[in-house]
Amino acid sequence: MLKILCNTVLFSPVTMCAVLAICGSAIADEKAYFSQTIPNQIADPLAQPSASSEPMDQVTSVSQLSDVQPTDWAFQALQSLVERYGCIAGYPDGTYRGNRALTRYEFAAGLNACLDQVTRLIGSSTANLVTKEDLATLQKLQEEFAAELATLRGKIDTLEARTSELEANQFSTTTKLIGEVIFAVTDVLVGDGEKVSLPLSPLNPFTGAPRERFREFTTDDQSTVFANRVRLELLTSFTGQDQLKIRLTAGNSAHPGRRAPDNIRGFEYGPNPVTAYQSGGDQADVARTNEGQQTFQDISTLSANNTFGLTGLSYEFPITSRLQAVIMAKDGEHMEYVPTTFSLFDDGNGGTRSLSILGQRNPIYSLGGLGAGAGLTYEFSEKLSLSVGYLAGTAENPTQGNGLFDGRNSVLAQLTFNPTPNLSLGLIYNKNYQVGSPLFNNDVGTSLANSPIFLTDKYATNSYGLSALWQVNRRFAIGGWFSYTDVKSFGGTLAPGTPFETRFSSSNADIFSYGITLAFPDLGKEGNLGGIVIGVPPYVTSAKTPSPFDEPQSVPGNRAGYDTKDLVRRIPDRTTPFHIEAFYVYRLTDNILLTPGLIWLTAPNQSNKNPDVVIGTLRATFLF
Repeated sequence: MLKILCNTVLFSPVTMCAVLAICGSAIADEKAYFSQTIPNQIADPLAQPSASSEPMDQVTSVSQLSDVQPTDWAFQALQSLVERYGCIAGYPDGTYRGNRALTRYEFAAGLNACLDQVTRLIGSSTANLVTKEDLATLQKLQEEFAAELATLRGKIDTLEARTSELEANQFSTTTKLIGEVIFAVTDVLVGDGEKVSLPLSPLNPFTGAPRERFREFTTDDQSTVFANRVRLELLTSFTGQDQLKIRLTAGNSAHPGRRAPDNIRGFEYGPNPVTAYQSGGDQADVARTNEGQQTFQDISTLSANNTFGLTGLSYEFPITSRLQAVIMAKDGEHMEYVPTTFSLFDDGNGGTRSLSILGQRNPIYSLGGLGAGAGLTYEFSEKLSLSVGYLAGTAENPTQGNGLFDGRNSVLAQLTFNPTPNLSLGLIYNKNYQVGSPLFNNDVGTSLANSPIFLTDKYATNSYGLSALWQVNRRFAIGGWFSYTDVKSFGGTLAPGTPFETRFSSSNADIFSYGITLAFPDLGKEGNLGGIVIGVPPYVTSAKTPSPFDEPQSVPGNRAGYDTKDLVRRIPDRTTPFHIEAFYVYRLTDNILLTPGLIWLTAPNQSNKNPDVVIGTLRATFLF
């Protein structure tokens, strides 16, 4: 008899599972059976629902399992087994919430639980606790419900076959897909279509032909646009502690500073008023500002034609319990490996926080642009960590002046200090060698800040920054940033091999940026976020002209009073540009966000000659 019982009980957990499958149970796994808990929502698909509308009651005895009549021997036998061995404990809170009849399948599930409990007692050398009479009762109950148990076996075989097929054909047990889709309707509400009078060089430097002192430009008329961007990320873990990230991106709007074939560029406003950057009046060649660029315009260097491309490839893993490493193979950025605890608006240029790229984080992280490299973060304690990283902009290019170490590169170090749970401070240093590309990757800053020295595109910079965030309470936080960049340019030759060939010297420039952020989490509703950004994008306070072009006589026909020593002094009505932004992230559902907001740019490109610009945006973000 004991052998028959054991053979029966060997499949008892699976039997329980089949009962749940037949009845449409919502139970998660077989652990519920092993904890002797009656599964949730057991139901016979052929059974009629109870007419009772009474609330679910606690049931601790089978005397309330009404489908098995109290006069039945099976009812009394199961009641005795339950009360003797405690084999039906009910839900995790110790109750069985039943307000309907118990079918024979449900009764079989209860019997299965008792069989399982008795088997445990036998297997744990406590068989003397199980009487021969109870073993005989269990065998008789098994025979009585043989038809139900046989049906369950068939269902189990089908479920196991389906499970095996799923396991054999699933994509990966360790890879998950995360997606973000942005729809944005945006327009320049103020500041387009206005006339601007800007200075020009008095003579064409190549032909010597005279031209007017000033030229009138008209800021571009901007139309309302409907932009989109899609990000798909495949996140794979091999050990449970590491992560391989593959990011695919597509979009239809790139910001003006990132030129790619057939790009539809974003809004263009604020002509550069610096004389050296003008082209004699051709508006198409006037350098526009990169201020006010929005996060959905970050599509790396892809064409803005909704074609998917690889925009991120990295692998993060622990070296020790305190040392974390990140290897970035494609479009890596410094913000990927440093703690980003200084702003509630930083979501990696996503669509869930600030509208603008400037509002996301300290611009010092943009120095060096995109590249390949590695980053390390060492945690001295819960309050103190040190991050160091290196990025190479042309790591894949084997030609001279490129590669992993010879081309554009950037080294960043950050000391992160969290003295209290609601206060975070960061000291940042960025040493950058820039060749052939804008300093801040044209993500933020004025035109002069991205190309501060006339006649060259080779720079060595040393940048120093501070970032901070104070979570005042659960519904209010204040953050801020400051950065200073010391720029050194390299000398070179202008127009080599032509009659105008001229050697020019090295030079230097100073760039500043600072701002504060005000965050209002759960504003109006849990999950919402209100935000205000008041900042100064990277702008130049001094930009020395390389020799010999710093002398008035170096430019043919230069008129008296024409400043040649410093590019900043050539800016008419120069002033400090401000970026003022307000937005409200409203969470419609857990996966759909709606964000209206405004961006106000004062004195674009550091000149009051340029009209203020106001950009209005309504952004919808879908997460999956």
